[in-house]
Amino acid sequence: MMTLPYWAQRYLERLGIEQEPPTLSFLEKVCRAHLNAVPFENISKLLYLRDFEKNGFHIPPIDVYVENMFQFDYGGTCYTNNSHALTLLKELGFIGYHVQLGSSHIGIIIELDGERWYADFGSASPFFKPVNFEKDHDNLTAYDIEEIRIVPDPNQEGFYRFVRYRDGKVVKDDWDFKPDEGKEFGEFTETVAQSNKPGAFFLTHLRCHHYQLEQNRTLSLINNKLSIKYDDQRVEEVMLTTREEVKEVMEKEFHLPNLPVKEAIDVLGELGVDVFNRENATKV
Repeated sequence: MMTLPYWAQRYLERLGIEQEPPTLSFLEKVCRAHLNAVPFENISKLLYLRDFEKNGFHIPPIDVYVENMFQFDYGGTCYTNNSHALTLLKELGFIGYHVQLGSSHIGIIIELDGERWYADFGSASPFFKPVNFEKDHDNLTAYDIEEIRIVPDPNQEGFYRFVRYRDGKVVKDDWDFKPDEGKEFGEFTETVAQSNKPGAFFLTHLRCHHYQLEQNRTLSLINNKLSIKYDDQRVEEVMLTTREEVKEVMEKEFHLPNLPVKEAIDVLGELGVDVFNRENATKV
């Protein structure tokens, strides 16, 4: 195996795994480690927006992304997490590309041993292993009450559909993709720009989602509502009332003490969003 660049070594360090040959077993290990170590959150997105004029980017270069994992406990939303995860996978010897799901999401296709596998590090979904979507139409990705299936689209030949269930009910069915239409991340420049304009989805609320597999639970913060879901389907919910309480939750529950959540709340305030408004907790 070739020596990895420094950023890739640090990336694996953050994931808590070591370099291995590019096999399906190692791909599964990367998927599980990534979801367990890197949060899905828009706090970094809000602060990159705030600092855009100084830094000149909405999506950080991969070396900055990795170092900010350590310094600020950052993760990201789909454009950040999935673009950099694919860069890491390619550096590790995997062959892959992006696909566009609907109008607002990007996923990853990895080609391995003559088959195509779907991976996703940026949808707050339990993709702890890649999905063999073309051969296994009964695939099910699940954790607590959240379930995902990737199935052939009945209305479009050659397309597949990302279907999300919660408590057995379909809650999202508007993401479709064509695996033959691979894309490089540079092709999403305009989509990324749109996601950073006033009123864009992830500029209208505060969100952090984190899997804690060693504790058999999932944490989700939406504005000031904290939900802790256990794998035995117990759910705890708490409404937070101050910036200090949100910061404390990040430190003591999420174990992300460096995540600058207070600053993100301030950015949302400048955008006209009050995360402590009771109505906002149920809108997302």
